[in-house]
Amino acid sequence: MISNELMNEHQVQRVWSCLKREKSIVIGYVRAYLAECANENWLAVITDSSWEETEVLVLKTRITAVKRIRERGFLTRMRRIYPQKGEQND
Repeated sequence: MISNELMNEHQVQRVWSCLKREKSIVIGYVRAYLAECANENWLAVITDSSWEETEVLVLKTRITAVKRIRERGFLTRMRRIYPQKGEQND
């Protein structure tokens, strides 16, 4: 998941996640997160196998953010993980 510091700094409203299978690591997956910010920017966050943020991109549009995630080999199908269904996002 995206760190609390990053979520607070960019006032993240919603987050989607996708994964990529990596044969070279034991766990087998790395994740990418797409986050919508309150200031109309978008974050593309890539994590490594230890779930540390290895790359954080601040972009102006969702299309550009998704494109950057796809360029790194991630699936285009994303699922919303924050806020979860039924949760209010203040």
